[in-house]
Amino acid sequence: MTPRLPRISPEAMTAEQREIYAKFSSGDRVGSKSAFSLVHPDGGLIGPPSAWLLSPPLAHIFEQAGGAMRFALQLSERAREIALLLHAFERDCAFEIYAHRMAGRAAGLTDGEIEGLASRTPPALNTPEEHAVFHATLALLDHRRLNDDEYAEAVGALGERGLFELVSLIGHYDLVAMQLTVFELEPPTE
Repeated sequence: MTPRLPRISPEAMTAEQREIYAKFSSGDRVGSKSAFSLVHPDGGLIGPPSAWLLSPPLAHIFEQAGGAMRFALQLSERAREIALLLHAFERDCAFEIYAHRMAGRAAGLTDGEIEGLASRTPPALNTPEEHAVFHATLALLDHRRLNDDEYAEAVGALGERGLFELVSLIGHYDLVAMQLTVFELEPPTE
């Protein structure tokens, strides 16, 4: 629970909210594909979907977009997590850092590489994709755009689809970070 937004127990949810809860408490989000859970051990949701319950119509959209970001992009898991950890540390978003430290480990990043991303130290960039994602993400975080050379480098390594996915990933997580910050949604305490 946070001071601004108490966690809603499944018993206290409306029918619309329970439908959303079901999407986060089953399937890929709690299976072997997921490095972290958005379901609190005592019931209810943690992280972004706990705020999304405030507006079930938007929650449906955000759930679909979030699922695509986590499970359907052509960008490799490791490349996605490099981008997301750079973003989380840049936005100083505690819940994103908590969740994507776990997801980064699951994607093959070491603890040292993850913590290095906090100071923008590149991890081992094993592929042209990872190199392009690291550098394009920094440019997007710093300038919210890519200059012609940065764009050409990113498209050369990622293709237009890959670059579009990267820009969309970072934009989506900007929205999520703002929601987490405004509603003071913190990671669970160990």
